[in-house]
Amino acid sequence: MKTTAGNLSKAKNIFIGGCAAAFMLMSCGSSSEATPVTGTDTAATVSAESKMDETHFKMTDLVDLDLSSYGIPLITKAPKGSKVMKYEVSGEICVYGGKFFKTTFSSMEGTIDENLPDMKTITGDKELNPGFDKFEVEDKNGFLKKNTKGELAFLYYVEVNGASYMIKEGMPFDISPDQFTDYGTEDVKLMYEAAKSTIAK
Repeated sequence: MKTTAGNLSKAKNIFIGGCAAAFMLMSCGSSSEATPVTGTDTAATVSAESKMDETHFKMTDLVDLDLSSYGIPLITKAPKGSKVMKYEVSGEICVYGGKFFKTTFSSMEGTIDENLPDMKTITGDKELNPGFDKFEVEDKNGFLKKNTKGELAFLYYVEVNGASYMIKEGMPFDISPDQFTDYGTEDVKLMYEAAKSTIAK
């Protein structure tokens, strides 16, 4: 689908606003037994309950996690016992699987074809994103990118009834139980595979 000026302008506004929020707040980034946590004591509560799992997971360690009860009509993959947390500032839903597994889900207006091309264009624009190096992986519904420091990050979309849901690594810094941001290459690749395994419910 051809990128329109209006869509690109809208996407730039989203991107710039997201970057500002990320700079200040982000940390980069279960089973059906996942525990919902909200409120000002989120980080302390989750930290105490999970005891900060420092496992570097493999895909075989992940199980289905139904997010529909949190307003996201998706089934994703996450470590067993992951915590589902709502970021009250933006309404995003975050999955905390431990120090090395965190993903964030955002609802977007419009289809994947209306969102992904613009976000990809903006991500690769070095004037807006001077740290961008290259796209490591380019998929139909998302991409894995590398910055000039060799760090990986991703965006992946899942479409449900004409609306799309964006998945990214990490979670907001101020609700992260461990406030850890230095994910390894294999950790980010695993989170990306979990995102790619996400399906509409």
